[in-house]
Amino acid sequence: MESSLSWLPRALVQALAFGLLATSLFGAVAQERGGPARSFEELSAALGESEPGARRRAVRDLAALDEVRAWELVVTALADSKGEVADEAQFRLAALNDTELWEDLLGRRGLGSEAPLVALRVAEAVGRARIEVDGRELLRRLSRRDDELSETLLWSIERLGRAGRLAGDRARLGRELAKLAREGKRARVAAQALCALAAVDEGAFGEALPRAKAAKQHELRVATLVAAVGEEALSLARSLRADEHPSVRLAALERIAVAGDKAALLLLLERLEVEERLRLRVACVEQLQRLSGRKTKLDPRPWRHWIERLPEDWTTRDRAPVAADVGGTASFAGLPVLSDRVCFLIDFSGSLWYEREGRPPRKGKVDELLRAALPRLAPETEFNVVPYTREPHPWRPSLVPATERNVRAALADFEACVEKGSGNAFDAVRLALSDRRVDRVVILTDGAPTGGARWKLELIVPLLEQAARFDRVAIDSIVVDARPGLRKHWEELARRTGGRSIGVEL
Repeated sequence: MESSLSWLPRALVQALAFGLLATSLFGAVAQERGGPARSFEELSAALGESEPGARRRAVRDLAALDEVRAWELVVTALADSKGEVADEAQFRLAALNDTELWEDLLGRRGLGSEAPLVALRVAEAVGRARIEVDGRELLRRLSRRDDELSETLLWSIERLGRAGRLAGDRARLGRELAKLAREGKRARVAAQALCALAAVDEGAFGEALPRAKAAKQHELRVATLVAAVGEEALSLARSLRADEHPSVRLAALERIAVAGDKAALLLLLERLEVEERLRLRVACVEQLQRLSGRKTKLDPRPWRHWIERLPEDWTTRDRAPVAADVGGTASFAGLPVLSDRVCFLIDFSGSLWYEREGRPPRKGKVDELLRAALPRLAPETEFNVVPYTREPHPWRPSLVPATERNVRAALADFEACVEKGSGNAFDAVRLALSDRRVDRVVILTDGAPTGGARWKLELIVPLLEQAARFDRVAIDSIVVDARPGLRKHWEELARRTGGRSIGVEL
């Protein structure tokens, strides 16, 4: 370049050379990432690639084209056999603005699909749609044979209602939701119908509350506390704070804390003084710590001494919240185990087994951490241990008492486990949640879900939050040697479910 441009100043020549190099590098990066420079024809061809990552990037870039023909291909990717491709299509679908294609998706191509997972993906995505949707069209697709699909559709109606994107006759929709909320045989469906009703018709929700708060199914009683707002929510929380079911008591405590005044502190303290379940005692103290800024822990006596001396008009208004720190007798990889009904999930994907620069595999270190944690569980604790690869491999079908014999057996089984494969975190958590006695899940993971139908953390976080919603299960995470971008999703899941998340190096 210097010989052909010798008449230019040297600094200008260098600047030109740098600019050409930067342009070349930018083009290479864009090509590597499958950026918007690719044409529709190129992206269409990329959907036929054997490598799932290439197909996923093609789906992403087809959605970015925002053309009907491109969206048609995104829709076909909902049925891709690889979770990372189908999840990408589901995630991007919310940006679709073509009403005719949405009409197809609410019909046979989506909600009416013979592939159950395609219908479920569309049922979730429509709740994030940017267009207006007739809620009664979604109700028509509820299934007596598929509770998960029905609950997801009702969750989407709730989200559309709160976003102001519900079209059609809202009064009639409200009446139909109220009827669904009275059905007791499908408790989660009825509970989600009640939450949707609150977002659609506040008056009808108010009329449904007396029956719902006295319902036999705890899910409906939780739903009243989740969906109610303002003074109505506080009144409900006061009346249900001593409910027989721990999930209802927990939801009530969460609502009481929102008041942020001395009366709320006293109600939390009263529950702390009589509560038998560790998860709920911890929740009381966490709320007290956040409201007060104090670090007093599970002993209620110092709390009473402080609260009784507060002025009657004490409030947390304008106070900055502080992080809670309750501590605990047992810990796993530095994370206190704050539950007496806990399920441990351990990621057995490749990152647990490979050697790194002469260092032994992480499996041995995880064995040590579990050996340090399980024997320190309180005798009244019930627990389970679930290694997982593409599928979860539970040590026991459900929680068992933390007796010395059971702890020894669990440790022996875990140390002998040599399962290898991808790490399907989503299905592992769902398995843990299927044991309705679990109130806290502790997952040790490398942070990157692989295998199974779920791959994209932007979807996994809200889906697991919804799965834990009516049992108020906390999801803790220990994220091993992961990038900050991965850790932030697990931190968000912990925040949404009342759990905690830490990053460690092993």
